[in-house]
Amino acid sequence: MAVTAPPKPRAGTAVAAGVLAVLGGLWFLTGIFWWTVVFGFGPLDLLVPGQIADAVIGLLLLLGGSTLLARVEAGRVLCLAAGGLALVALIVASVLRFQRILFVVGGPTGIGEPVLRGLVTAAPFVALLVLAARPATRRWMRR
Repeated sequence: MAVTAPPKPRAGTAVAAGVLAVLGGLWFLTGIFWWTVVFGFGPLDLLVPGQIADAVIGLLLLLGGSTLLARVEAGRVLCLAAGGLALVALIVASVLRFQRILFVVGGPTGIGEPVLRGLVTAAPFVALLVLAARPATRRWMRR
């Protein structure tokens, strides 16, 4: 019986996950300032928790995406953790919005309908989690 070699690692899933993480990080970091522009400086005490979440998640996504593209194993783990945090933040923001509590995360989308905005903004982070968790990404990280 012939033994086959393991498949050659390809960069497709890892690069896609890294790019999604970097773009998602920039989108979250944009949210720090965007909501202040939209709402003005009136309800800043209500905006601060969302801005803190934007900063933490945005920085984790940027760090994870850049280290993933540099083929550092910690980058994949950071992308998985930050992608999970991004999804949790978006879900919490949606739930609190229906409770009429102002907690907004993320940057501009141009989508006014809250449910549609939640689905559209969650999709890239679901894709990030899937791509970062793929065995092909793990193999590419090991070279």
